[in-house]
Amino acid sequence: MRSIKDEIVAKLLCRWWYAEEYIKNDWPPQDESFYQAELDKRKLRKVTIEQWEWLPEQDAKGYSKVYELSQFRGVYRNSAGESIDLRPKDRCPCQTNFRKKDLATLCAMLLGAYENQLKDLKNCRYNQDKCANDIKAAMTRTRQLLHESGELAKS
Repeated sequence: MRSIKDEIVAKLLCRWWYAEEYIKNDWPPQDESFYQAELDKRKLRKVTIEQWEWLPEQDAKGYSKVYELSQFRGVYRNSAGESIDLRPKDRCPCQTNFRKKDLATLCAMLLGAYENQLKDLKNCRYNQDKCANDIKAAMTRTRQLLHESGELAKS
């Protein structure tokens, strides 16, 4: 059986991209210089898919070639087919990092994510009334949990 905290973490993992923390801090980072520094640390060089077959495995500096997966910013593949994830682990939206946060913080993040998800539903051209009602009910349960936990002072 999951603990209350585990339930909140699971719900947040399903919609982390709506949480303010990740909207404001742009996850994964889009700054090319961040990834270039990480590649340099590992003696890797980024090449395009178009160049892949024509470039040697290692360049004159001994850097091995990798290409970035277009659908996953900051994730690369090497010649052996191994995945190399250079996104910052300390702030990635994952169970390990969420479990480090206290329940009040997690509830606040989840409530914000629900609010942003509701705003985004308005952009949908299909009827999303049931989904919106489900989110509102989940928000009510999360607020009750927050209140019952006594971990957050009244706003």
